[in-house]
Amino acid sequence: MAFEPIPELDVLIATAVWLHSHGSMIEAVSIPRGQRMSNDEQIQRLIEKFSRADVPFERRMLKSEGPDIVARFESGLWKIECKGLGTGRIQTLKNNFDRAVASTVSYHDQKEGLRLGLAVPDALGYLDLIKSKIPQSLREAINLWVFLYDRVSDSIDISFEPDDIIGQPTM
Repeated sequence: MAFEPIPELDVLIATAVWLHSHGSMIEAVSIPRGQRMSNDEQIQRLIEKFSRADVPFERRMLKSEGPDIVARFESGLWKIECKGLGTGRIQTLKNNFDRAVASTVSYHDQKEGLRLGLAVPDALGYLDLIKSKIPQSLREAINLWVFLYDRVSDSIDISFEPDDIIGQPTM
């Protein structure tokens, strides 16, 4: 079964906009590799969408490695991994998801003031994987938030805090 692709850049931009709208200051973004747009085209798209959403942007924010988004909030730091949805089969989706979870967990480098995040499309395949592979106990232990990107609204429309039961989102 193949999926209709959703660029990782769209998920990244929507997540950064969500964070900004909830009082966080974006410090760093990592432009995805291997997308259908050049690096310069992706940067231009990011700048345009940030501008429309009044999200401050400076070129020094662009990073080539690390979390896809690093943002500061009043008492701490967000480190977020974003994933799009490729045209591959379900096994590719599972492999990409597993790598995204591993990357997210690797960002857990401090106990206090750190919020981890995983942002993925609100697609059936990802939601099923979240429910089966990221138990609530793990989300609570590492303070992991889950963000679901909605292609229609081009935004994060659902966020799950670490102690939320998946299926009962907060907004």
